[in-house]
Amino acid sequence: MVDFKKIDLEKVKAYSIKDRASKVRLDLLGKPVSENCTLDQFIESLPKFLKAEDFKKVAAKIKAAIVKKSKIIFMIGAHNLKVGLTPLYVDFMGLYDNLHFAGNSAVSIHDLEIAFFGATSEDVLENLQDGSFGFVEETAKLYSEMLRVATKEKIGLGHALGKFITDQDAPFKEFSLSYNCLKREIPLTIHAAIGTDIVNQHPSYDGAAAGRASFEDFQIFSNSVMQIANGGVALNIGSAVIMPEVFLKAIAVCRNLNPAFGNYTTANFDMLTHYRPTQNVVNRPATLDSEGYNITGHHEIMIPLLFAVVKNALK
Repeated sequence: MVDFKKIDLEKVKAYSIKDRASKVRLDLLGKPVSENCTLDQFIESLPKFLKAEDFKKVAAKIKAAIVKKSKIIFMIGAHNLKVGLTPLYVDFMGLYDNLHFAGNSAVSIHDLEIAFFGATSEDVLENLQDGSFGFVEETAKLYSEMLRVATKEKIGLGHALGKFITDQDAPFKEFSLSYNCLKREIPLTIHAAIGTDIVNQHPSYDGAAAGRASFEDFQIFSNSVMQIANGGVALNIGSAVIMPEVFLKAIAVCRNLNPAFGNYTTANFDMLTHYRPTQNVVNRPATLDSEGYNITGHHEIMIPLLFAVVKNALK
């Protein structure tokens, strides 16, 4: 029988726990809350670890940006509109107006449908079966008319969307992100990718018009990104590809024009951890003397909580 050698654990060196730097202490543990606790008490009750601490840091950075009157950018995916966050963004505009909203084409489509029909978002799986997915006539017609406004006025997609909804007096315009942005003179930029959206399936869609207007918006967006230096905040909320890529290119433009560009905060909020937001919103921009945070959770819970904490901190 083979006698396999064993290490001699009698020779290991031990030391006292008094000499160890422990990462978990009693003062860092979570605390139960009472039945009628305040928001302050709830936040204070959270365990002082990991994402709970990151969440509080992001809220504090937003508060600091508001106090300093620095630029805050919200880069959003269309899911934000589909889970009912528009009223919260509009409310935040009333709190602070040195903002910029940016999104992909799907944001503009859902915003358009909400403004004109008071409803949006079809059942993709069901409508795909009979070939009707994405072929709503009214949506395509309105979007094409909006693109004509963008071309005629030589303005960006986000501006054209808000102007079109305003000029047409859309019946549910008060629930439109673009309408409220334009009303408060807050830039909204739409960053298009051809072939990703239902309006691209219609013969009335003008790809050239969308491309020109989207390029206009990239320049407007890059100008806002330049303004997050030295205390601003950029948040990516639910855009897995388009906005992280656009943001990285805008960062590159800003760094090219100003080698000292930096000292800002970024945060990515999403239901899943994706490669591009992690790299292009959190990790790479953070190398420019900045901070980046990644927080996972459902938008319909995390964003209302974030705004509540910020508003509470400002009261």
